Amino acid sequence: MLAATLAGCDCSGNITGGQACTGAGAPEGCGRPCSASSPCGPGLYCGDDGECTADCSSTITCGAGRVCSGDGHCVESGLDGAVGDAQRPDALPADRTCASVTVDATRSTPNVLLVIDRSGSMNEDFDDGDSRWDVLESALLDTPDGVISPLQASVRFGFAMYDESGSPSGCPDLITVPTALDNYDAIETEYRMRNPAGGTPTGDSIQAILGRLDSLIDAPDQPTVFVLATDGEPDTCEDGDDEVNGRRESLEAVQAAYARDIRTFVISVGDDVGADHLQQIANAGIGNAPDEDMPAAPFWVATDTAGLRTALETIVGSVVSCELTLEGEIDPTRACDGEVRLGGDPLTCGTDWEAVDADTIRLLGAACDRLQRGGEALTATFPCGVIII
Repeated sequence: MLAATLAGCDCSGNITGGQACTGAGAPEGCGRPCSASSPCGPGLYCGDDGECTADCSSTITCGAGRVCSGDGHCVESGLDGAVGDAQRPDALPADRTCASVTVDATRSTPNVLLVIDRSGSMNEDFDDGDSRWDVLESALLDTPDGVISPLQASVRFGFAMYDESGSPSGCPDLITVPTALDNYDAIETEYRMRNPAGGTPTGDSIQAILGRLDSLIDAPDQPTVFVLATDGEPDTCEDGDDEVNGRRESLEAVQAAYARDIRTFVISVGDDVGADHLQQIANAGIGNAPDEDMPAAPFWVATDTAGLRTALETIVGSVVSCELTLEGEIDPTRACDGEVRLGGDPLTCGTDWEAVDADTIRLLGAACDRLQRGGEALTATFPCGVIII
């Protein structure tokens, strides 16, 4: 949850706008030019004329039943500008045309299910001497450089590792951790307990995952994606050597996932999977025809630690939303009159952020990357006239 503040004029019948900035004792900074990238200091707000001003101060008081807020607005007594104050029923008195309004801005927190091939060939080594299994473990679980740890607060990670190893549960043999926020410890525990063995029934496994989806997905109202990491041609539960039907079943399973609004991104761990099959899986994973080539969907072939880490970071980063929904509305044509900050740093409209529509803003470029990494508060402030009350 990210807080976004829609700040408007304070139109009291007792206090004239900007009165505290007239005459002796005016707060320091009154009249200074201001903008979204050059905000006013404490006790001041940026007026419609582009200058810092205040309606009240330590010497200019508000009318009865009202107090001076931290940015120089008169507000109802008991409202100090904290998150949620302006959402109180008494926060908008009848004699005010607009007010300081604090709303929530939310972005999606996707479910990312890591579908991991645990077949025996994952024991094979890359050229650097580390096994495919260990390299994948490092790319996922290293701290702080693995994929899961830095993003677990903004992505609901889970996993399903699969093989065909003749377990009592039958084929496919699935070991799962349901998606959840802050899920690193649960995933690490299960991964480090397991070792590769058996075949690669990819299609059977994805179909089995779809059959258990209700118990595996923590937030079904949020986007869900599968990240398929496999190192070999798929086979089937019926025949561990049947790659023809293995390919067909894998493709059909990915198409079945997409029919349930689940995209699939595929990584070949090593170069033993045919590029033609990877391309078909990648295309089907985003809803394209399997043999579509205009444009062809991306897939990844990782033959070392760095390549695997990059592939995972690219895929997971692409599904972390940089769009934020405002629980309020603005005039998109005047959005750049507002101020958006990330971690306290002002962002530039048009370069770092933009308005998508009346209740959505989108972070761009490096600002989006920062938001995706998590851990920083975002605020958005819009002046009176930009807000649609």
